[in-house]
Amino acid sequence: MRARSYDVAFYLPTLGPLIDSDAAVPFAGGAETQIWLLARGLARRGYAPCVITADTPRGLPERMDDVDVVVRPDWEGGRGLRGQIDQLWTLWCTLSPLRAITVQRAAGFSTGLVGAITRARGRTFVYSSANIIDFEYERLASSRRHLWLFHLGVRLANLIVVQTNEQAQRCRVRFGRDAVMIRSIAEPAAKAAGSPDVFLWVGRLVRYKQPQEFLSLARALPEARFQMVGLGSGDDAQMEQMVKSEARGLPNLELLTTRPRAALFPLYERAVAVVNTGAWEGMPNTFLEGWARGVPALAFAHDPDGVITSDRLGGFAAGSPERLVSLAQEMWASRNDRSDLEQRCRDYVQREHDGERVIDRWIEALDLRRKVTPAVERQILDDSVYARS
Repeated sequence: MRARSYDVAFYLPTLGPLIDSDAAVPFAGGAETQIWLLARGLARRGYAPCVITADTPRGLPERMDDVDVVVRPDWEGGRGLRGQIDQLWTLWCTLSPLRAITVQRAAGFSTGLVGAITRARGRTFVYSSANIIDFEYERLASSRRHLWLFHLGVRLANLIVVQTNEQAQRCRVRFGRDAVMIRSIAEPAAKAAGSPDVFLWVGRLVRYKQPQEFLSLARALPEARFQMVGLGSGDDAQMEQMVKSEARGLPNLELLTTRPRAALFPLYERAVAVVNTGAWEGMPNTFLEGWARGVPALAFAHDPDGVITSDRLGGFAAGSPERLVSLAQEMWASRNDRSDLEQRCRDYVQREHDGERVIDRWIEALDLRRKVTPAVERQILDDSVYARS
């Protein structure tokens, strides 16, 4: 690969489905969505970002929305130490030619590999958290080697960026380091125009997302309607099979096929609430997309930074199945009379998650303001030519 200079390189190998709009490719999650929105936003400001991701079955373009797409080759070495060496070599070959600040998103063994390569090349490495569990990664790591590599990456990071105040606190407790808190981006959207008549759940069918709680909620409220968009990622085949089997026995629940992110937006139009049953989360992108349209949140186990409660943006069950059912009953009964709630949701995202302000914070954190961007450089050249003419 030839050497290329960028202002920022974002490493997230699961980002490809957001770039490939083929309906056969499943949607990507919140971490991927946030990085893609940020990269596109920086490009609009005249900066030169790139994203580094694994390929998709159909293949990815070299550039989209003024963001270069760098495809990381697939691993070939398998599991164990040999596989780790292959992964390190693959990443070295991918990252070394890129002269850029490197931002790696979400906890994993690649945090250590990307951090080590970036620092060895004398460049700035930034770790960006995606979930509160990033600071208790021992609960998810598949091996001690993976846990060690993640912790190495955090130690190597020149800067740690988190989404919420609770993540900043956990970072201090777990790693003894202060982090920069930058909120997630909520894209502007028109107020939902449909008549609310369904509870919506969107997520991966894995154990920590606890989709069985949504099934139980549908079972407890036969008078209400429920829609579930569940991504079977192959990580938890038993959970996926259980969800599909139980959903068939619930006449008030519709299990929808997986779809690209843009195809999810029409589902919010008729949502009574966006439901999240995850045991731990960051700032769910589904909440942001719902709030932007005036759709409240219904959270089972995690209220990010307590905003659902403090800003009255929906309902929080604090891990109680009984409380979840009670809140859902109240939301169903009042679904056609919630104008104040809708306005609070929209006001909140405009105040706290405005995309331009979030991008400003990233520019400041990465110290990009002092850089003359390509757009500004072109303007300087144009002005100088005009002055000489």
